[in-house]
Amino acid sequence: MLRKIYLTSALEQLMAQGRIHRPSRAHAILRAVINDGAAALSDADRQFYDLELVPMIERAAAY
Repeated sequence: MLRKIYLTSALEQLMAQGRIHRPSRAHAILRAVINDGAAALSDADRQFYDLELVPMIERAAAY
């Protein structure tokens, strides 16, 4: 539950900052992780999540 709250908050921050837009691949992947966990992602989406989205989430959480 805490993971969902953290990721939902990060998604809202990133959207407010204009770094993620709806609809986009980043938005869809992050929503999938929030709803089903990272294990539900395809290999390509997991790589995108790990390399692109996780650093964005970490930077958003630092603010």
